Amino acid sequence: MTAQEHAGARVRLADAEPSDGDRWSLFVGGDTIVEESFADRPVGPSLRRRMRDADLTVLNLEGAIEGAGDPLTKSGAIKRTDRRTPAVLAAAGVDAVSLANNHAADLGRDGVLETASALRDAGVAVCGAGTDAEDALSPHRERVANGSVDVALFGVCEREFGVADADDPGAAWVGHPDARRRVAATADAADATLLVSHGGTEYVPFPPVERRRRLRRFVDDGVDAVVGHHPHVPQGWEEADGTPVFYSLGNFLFEQRRRPSTREGLAVELAFAGDTPVSADLVPVEFADGRVREIPEGERRDALLGRVHRLGRLTAEDLEAHWQEVADRVFLQRYAGWLREIGGGDPVKGLCNPGDHLRKGGLWEAGGRESELLVLLNLIRNESHRAVVETALELRTGIATDRRTPDAIERTRELLEETEDRPVVDPPSKSRLRAEALVSRLVGDLPGISRRSAGDGA
Repeated sequence: MTAQEHAGARVRLADAEPSDGDRWSLFVGGDTIVEESFADRPVGPSLRRRMRDADLTVLNLEGAIEGAGDPLTKSGAIKRTDRRTPAVLAAAGVDAVSLANNHAADLGRDGVLETASALRDAGVAVCGAGTDAEDALSPHRERVANGSVDVALFGVCEREFGVADADDPGAAWVGHPDARRRVAATADAADATLLVSHGGTEYVPFPPVERRRRLRRFVDDGVDAVVGHHPHVPQGWEEADGTPVFYSLGNFLFEQRRRPSTREGLAVELAFAGDTPVSADLVPVEFADGRVREIPEGERRDALLGRVHRLGRLTAEDLEAHWQEVADRVFLQRYAGWLREIGGGDPVKGLCNPGDHLRKGGLWEAGGRESELLVLLNLIRNESHRAVVETALELRTGIATDRRTPDAIERTRELLEETEDRPVVDPPSKSRLRAEALVSRLVGDLPGISRRSAGDGA
């Protein structure tokens, strides 16, 4: 059964009927940060009821608690969550959070441990982070259904600043050599094994092909449900060998004022019969006025559900073509600018001929360029950043077979304009660039005519 067979909020996953003895439910929400400006009770009443009624409620906490430590050296924003976060989450019915993400260590490695300690003191369990890599890859274990079902919860993220290593605390890295072995061994022992995975590319409608491949490997290892986040917008879902895989729920309790598309997200409530997920309720949510609530019945709710199911069908059936177009567009609109800035104007020369920059005192002289070097490190090291760059460059050099069709290109463009909150701009053709350069040279050679006056039509 695949996503295209569904249209509404309730999704049937298996034929098994839960008995009274082994029936239990899991509620999972996406990216969460509590700000000081949020409402005292920032989770709406109907959502709070769902969260409290579920046997296990899990969120992704996307930041360290304010004051937990000193900022980490990294690229990107430093995210903090308010000191009242543990109490707010506990009051809303949250049983566990994953700290496996790109912001959990934003206030230093010790800040990860202080945040985890504060959460546990409030009765909120933690997974996906620990004192070292081994500890970070340890699941949270909980018994549900009156103690008859042993559930293991793993949290993992892509290679980010602040992932745990052999000696230092941090987040659990999805690519760690022991990650799959640990998950598989636990899946053999536990009744149900769940994986929450932070990764993918921000503000896009599809996961990288390699991310789908990696998450499917965890399904092969025995995981019974996979839920993803990080793109800040909802993506599609599919069933892989009977296991539901949600690639991105989008935001839950998280405010991004300049990104209207991130105000709507998805939560999912899974019903289990022992170790078998039998149904999923897709719960459209929205953030407004310092509070997250369910989107009420109506056109907006139906539109979000329809989009999620449509993305799921495309992800299951034609991901490579759509991902290629996403990567090419995102590379041109985001990454090329970053690389151009890093490379001193020419990203190709900057990366291929570092000797030129050594002689000129450019990128490779670290003094005053630390922020650019950190961006470059993240582009190279992080799985999804690297997937964008590799896919776009392989397409543009002809190394990869171009799977895109006119329909996939047009469809992706429309979807990206929604998730990016800005128009998708076509790059000028080579012939146009040559023509503009020729006109510029001709105008510059004519006496008494400036480029500005020529451009103004004067």
